[in-house]
Amino acid sequence: MISPNHGRRSQRDSAVSRRSQRDSAVSVIIPAHNAERFLGEALDSVFAQGCDGLEVIVVDDGSSDGTGSLAQRYGRGVRLLRQERSGSGAARNAGLGAASGELIAFLDADDVWMEGKLAAQLPLLGEDPRVALVFSDLQGFDADGPRARTWFEECGFSGRCVSSSIFLHDMIMTSSVVLRRSCLDRAGTFDPSLPIGQDTDLWFRIALAEKIDVVPRPLVRYRHHAGNTTRDERTLARCVVEVWSRYMKACIETEPEMRGRLESDFADKLHHHLMLEGCALLKEGRSGEARRHFARAIGNSPLDARAWGFYLAALGRRAQGSMR
Repeated sequence: MISPNHGRRSQRDSAVSRRSQRDSAVSVIIPAHNAERFLGEALDSVFAQGCDGLEVIVVDDGSSDGTGSLAQRYGRGVRLLRQERSGSGAARNAGLGAASGELIAFLDADDVWMEGKLAAQLPLLGEDPRVALVFSDLQGFDADGPRARTWFEECGFSGRCVSSSIFLHDMIMTSSVVLRRSCLDRAGTFDPSLPIGQDTDLWFRIALAEKIDVVPRPLVRYRHHAGNTTRDERTLARCVVEVWSRYMKACIETEPEMRGRLESDFADKLHHHLMLEGCALLKEGRSGEARRHFARAIGNSPLDARAWGFYLAALGRRAQGSMR
């Protein structure tokens, strides 16, 4: 169904398209928490794009190190916002509230844009006013150097820019994204209640309603280090189940032929969460809660011997407790 505002929307987005390669139309939002070690490299990679007039906004999310002072040393080239520690989703929303660009690019403070990133992505927005978001592949690296495979190679993304691909591959990394501000008027912004996965939650909303596109080569260097939020596997697994469950029905309605793959994939994600949570609860001595999680895991995958083993272990812990 075509919205009654479709004509006005197309005219507005066409105007943005004509302006999309003008640098002043792009706001770059960088959330940063205790990122003094990495922020300078991130900012240098933005200014190395060779674009004049970019609006660069650093949101200091309750840092206790010199993150804010480092950003200030860039002078008028960087606008610094400060807030109490609220998480990256709230920090990005604060940046969006202050941004004036009609195109928005995101960069995490510990990541680095490659040379020519914006030059490769902006034309896709300029050539097609229906495109709301453009992302790219990325190259992971750590202290030992680059990873052997790119992110798309690791996650199995084939190039299909649809919501089911997000469901199956979670291929859109925030530091690779450039989007139209107008799509946020329709999809909303980041959900700050999610400690992890606020970005994927938003990408689902956009992809289910808008056209998205990709530059299928690495344009971002993604830094792996001890402070990555996704290293908290227990919280990550819980948030994945919460976010993916929000959009499974809509993804299936959009692509009914994908029902089997999507339901199977979600069952795997749910099982992983239940097992991680059950093991953590068992280690914390909360055997009753652990047993309930393992029972759900068994219901989800009745032939999983590991789930049965942990269930019996939790049951044994309970029996030992009652004998004391």
